[in-house]
Formats: sequence, structure tokens, C-alpha cells
Amino acid sequence: MQKVTNPLVWLARFRHRRGYGVHSPFAFHFITDVIYEYHPYYAYRELDRQLPFSLRFRNRKGFHLLLRLANNIQPETIVLPHDAWWEKRYLQSGCKNARIQCQWPIGEVSMCLLYEPSEEVLSHIGEHTVLLLDNLHHHREWFRNLPSVVSFDLYDLGIAFFDKQYNKQYYIVNF
Repeated sequence: MQKVTNPLVWLARFRHRRGYGVHSPFAFHFITDVIYEYHPYYAYRELDRQLPFSLRFRNRKGFHLLLRLANNIQPETIVLPHDAWWEKRYLQSGCKNARIQCQWPIGEVSMCLLYEPSEEVLSHIGEHTVLLLDNLHHHREWFRNLPSVVSFDLYDLGIAFFDKQYNKQYYIVNF
């Protein structure tokens, strides 16, 4: 989870900030109350204090987003198919009841965090699955071709919802 450091990218995406132009109630709520929530959560201070100095400034914003996502979605099963120590801690703080696994379970997954595209994830996607793809700027084409219904492009992170009750939409968010 890296923060956009190029000011030109930020300026090009400036009109896609804070939910401007979003008409879907679900998407507007998600953008304003989850992605752009800046009020301190209950676990920020304790988790941030434990972060190594090298991660405190560059990755903290992304870690806070993971905590807010887990808190909002309350997934039953989270799959991290890689060694993601800090992501695991923030996700676990956001949803205490979630089972975090490194292996793909049999059946549907509630939330999945990937660093690279994986075709195996498509067999574990259900209607209530949320897929997070880090390093999205390298894999944007794969992410756009997912059978997702609602997708959020945060430049470095992609969030895809597969719930069929919503209309298909791809949102660009200046995060």
C-alpha cells in the first residue's frame, strides 16, 4: 500500500475526489464514509505506534483504509495469499471475528487482498466477496476485466465488489 507521490497524477485525478459526480447511494456512502473517513478510529494510535519507522509515513494511510474496510464490511474470511504481517494486524483490528488465512479455503471468500493478479481468485469469488488489489497501477487492465459489479480505482489500490444488486460501475477515486 503506497501513497501516490507524483503530484501530476494527483492533479489529473483531482476531479474524482470526495465522491463528486457519484450518484449511486452505495458508492457515495462508501467513498465518503469509508475511503475518505478522517476521524480517528479506536485502534489507529496503538497500531501506528508499533509500525516500523520506514512504514509510518508512506504506508500508514493505506493501512488505515484497510482497518476502515474491515470495520465496514465485517468479513467472515479474509485471504492474504502472501506474507502480509502489517496488513493482517490492521485487518484483524477492524474485524475481530474474521478468520485470516494464507491458503485458499474451499468455497466463497469474504475479502481477499492480492499484490498481483491471480486467476485462482476467480474460483473463490461469490456475490458477497470484496477483492483488494494492491499495486493497481501495474495491473489496471486485469482489474478492469474482472466480472465485478462495482469497482473503485484508487490508483495504487483497487477495490471490487461482486454484489449483483448494484449497477455495474467503475469509479475513479483520488485517494
